[in-house]
Amino acid sequence: MDISDSLIAFDENGVCDHCRNYNENILPNWQHGCQGEDELGRTLREIKEYGKDKPHDCLIGISGGLDSSYLAYAAVRLWGLRPKFITVDTHWNLPVADENIRKLKNGLEVEIETITVDWEELKDLQVAYLKSQVPYQDTPQDSAIFAASYNYAAKNNVRYFLNGGNHSTECIRPPVEWTHINDLAQLRDIHRRFGTRPL
Repeated sequence: MDISDSLIAFDENGVCDHCRNYNENILPNWQHGCQGEDELGRTLREIKEYGKDKPHDCLIGISGGLDSSYLAYAAVRLWGLRPKFITVDTHWNLPVADENIRKLKNGLEVEIETITVDWEELKDLQVAYLKSQVPYQDTPQDSAIFAASYNYAAKNNVRYFLNGGNHSTECIRPPVEWTHINDLAQLRDIHRRFGTRPL
């Protein structure tokens, strides 16, 4: 890392706080080897037991990116789960992401539920965020993705929702800008001030 993170701090040895956070908070809780495999095995048995008489034993959020694609592959081919894929179309997908989702669905022979967000509503919320001048400009689509996915899980009484993430590439320390993501009070306030359509 360098000073492109405005709040980065280096110690006397030139080690940044991103790395210190990783070493102190992430690595000790990241179970490698047998312990991690045992923990994963217990969770997989719970998921399979839960889904024994159901058409699917879990949901997996699919974006068409690397992390969710690998999770989908591992769930089906390595772990023997029977997921249903959930993808949320916020009208921002790149064609390559849509193509990856199609290939995953067909290649892994998994049913997929596509939830399409109302474009006019999302566009209005995005403009409200631009007018608010907060630095969290991905919040409208991120909030829509999380809300649609978890609402679908709740409505369909699905207990397990798997989500791909990668500590080694995403979570050394969450960017400062992620502080208020999914803050519904903030979203509603920005919409009240600058939005023009009902949410």
